[in-house]
Amino acid sequence: MGRTALRIGGAMICLALLLMAGCSSTDKDGAREQTTATSAPTSPSPDASVIVGEWQRLQKCSELEQAMTKAGLHDALLESISGDGWIPGVTKVSQIKDPTHPCVGSVDRKHSHFFTADGQFGSRDANGQQVDDGQYQVVDDAFVIDGVTFHYTITDNDTLSIRPEPPNCAPSCFEAGWSIAVAFPGYTWHRIG
Repeated sequence: MGRTALRIGGAMICLALLLMAGCSSTDKDGAREQTTATSAPTSPSPDASVIVGEWQRLQKCSELEQAMTKAGLHDALLESISGDGWIPGVTKVSQIKDPTHPCVGSVDRKHSHFFTADGQFGSRDANGQQVDDGQYQVVDDAFVIDGVTFHYTITDNDTLSIRPEPPNCAPSCFEAGWSIAVAFPGYTWHRIG
């Protein structure tokens, strides 16, 4: 081995020793303590893949009535009941026989939501027809569709609970009632696909 190689080898050893010395500190008793650089703690990024799939539940008008009443959305409730076919033959608010008991004559029905890996959201009615669509994005413990935020929890990978954040325009805007009708807060959805 030539002198140049020995000098370079020696310099590298010295550099390594200097770096090691720079990465250690001395405590109050004079003992050397090894330290390493660490990055600031970060919160784990949400795993958007857990929500991907189709989620279904048997909906009852009384559940929707309870959730919308709690949110102060009685007018939105009447619109939803008449517009979503809860009561056979009723398609307008004026056709609801008793607006103080709007679910009289309603039928229970299956309803589902789906979330695709590429960010598509949709809903299917009891006949399997798509009745809602949009783009969703997972942000922390929530997904956002058209500016409306829905917090969610998934347990055992097959039960989904959804809680909407009231939009700024609540209670008078469409999105306020829509968010409750999408979420059915207080009730769970089950994975079917």
